[in-house]
Amino acid sequence: MEFDYFDQIRKIRTGIRFYSELLIEASWNVWNIKTRVGIFFFSLLLAFLGTYFLTPDVFSEAQKYTFFILIFSILLWATEAIPPFAVGIMIIGFLVYTMGNIEGATISPQEISSTWSDSVIWIFLGGFFLSEGMRKTNLDLSLFKKTIALFGSNPNKLVLGIILVTSVLSLIISNTATAAMVLASVMPLIEREGKDSPMSKAILISIPAAATFAGMISMVSTPPNLIVVDVLKTKGFTVNFTQWLFLGLVPAVILLAGFWWAVVKKYTSKVKGLDVSFVNQALEMTNSMRLQRLAVIVILVITVGMWMFGTKYHIPTAGAAMIPIMFLPMLGIITAEDVRKLPWDTLMLVAGGLSLGIAIKELLAPYYSQFLAGAEFNVVMMMIVFAVITVLFSNIMSSTATATILINIAAIVLPADQLLPVGLVVGLCASCGLFLPVSTPPNAIVFGTGMLKQKDFRLGGMFGAFVGTIVIILWVLFLQEFTNFFEYLK
Repeated sequence: MEFDYFDQIRKIRTGIRFYSELLIEASWNVWNIKTRVGIFFFSLLLAFLGTYFLTPDVFSEAQKYTFFILIFSILLWATEAIPPFAVGIMIIGFLVYTMGNIEGATISPQEISSTWSDSVIWIFLGGFFLSEGMRKTNLDLSLFKKTIALFGSNPNKLVLGIILVTSVLSLIISNTATAAMVLASVMPLIEREGKDSPMSKAILISIPAAATFAGMISMVSTPPNLIVVDVLKTKGFTVNFTQWLFLGLVPAVILLAGFWWAVVKKYTSKVKGLDVSFVNQALEMTNSMRLQRLAVIVILVITVGMWMFGTKYHIPTAGAAMIPIMFLPMLGIITAEDVRKLPWDTLMLVAGGLSLGIAIKELLAPYYSQFLAGAEFNVVMMMIVFAVITVLFSNIMSSTATATILINIAAIVLPADQLLPVGLVVGLCASCGLFLPVSTPPNAIVFGTGMLKQKDFRLGGMFGAFVGTIVIILWVLFLQEFTNFFEYLK
């Protein structure tokens, strides 16, 4: 029977449809149920003890509760005793209840719950609708097919092509959705090569690395970018889509090129040509699907255009995200069933992080900031410290949670002029955690294939941790010392 490449892709894509669930499953498999319960209650005990011994006597009840949920959340995110999104829900529920029933609360339950409708949530939701529209109309398959045709059967060039197509997709949709799309497209090729083939390993480790590193470039690619932008905005710094694109482009390109070189040296330099003739099969398209595809392309172009140039016409980034949210269901491209399958867990995690940030800003920051008034910090040292901590914790817990905690701590500790470069470093370095299968959702997705071992992620992890940190710090320092880039953000 003739091998139907695109039919295989559709079957595989159905198998990994719920890519957010892969991350949850991978993280939960680290511990058995008894261990998770034990870690949960041990974390709860530590949070109680930390709150009792570390909070000042002058703290109000509201401040003590905020301090408690901060410690408890950090411990749960770090240990993953419960899924990261569940911690986000817990934070919102805890703060809504406590801030409405205790003295000293300067924030209302309505302010806490309003994070569900924050602009950050809508921007990500718009990206999810775009990615679903591309999947439904097979735009991702066509893009991969053109990539194969362009780069041919040369193994080194093919890996470069996969890295490029993954990076391009990560500019407009979340890196998690990108990894799921590209993985589905290449799985038939990988299955033909075999899981022990150097080519298979090269492709599999390149997908999450490319999706994660390219996530630096776009505000909508990964939650840490938008979380940092949101906190900077409260301090008077405005970063739009185009400015962040310029900020992340140089370090991302350097890391992507460097990682491709490392993969070629380790895996594909000795692999001979591949047989990719089977991708020349025509992709069957009905007239209805062609019209839907055209609609998705138009909506995609309009949305990205508004993200890039909307500031000039006073169009907010969240407002542009409404285009795919409204029109893709209106045109029948996305159905109610498709909406139910979107990765809502990511939005739950982000909303919880935003709520925690509000509580820290309103209840903890004023107290600790008064002791740091007039204090002088070496900005380079602060950039190094926060970069190292960001990369370290992004490898062992959610990068979204890491960015949420660290950017809010930086907002407390640092003066405004130093918060800007340090905050940008935190945002970019959050996309450098690749050491473990559960360090980032793209890692978890490819690990879910069962074709990689934990040690296979070391190349991306070490490269991101060392090369990524150095490149990002040097780039932000260059922007600060030799350009006027920071002046445009004030």
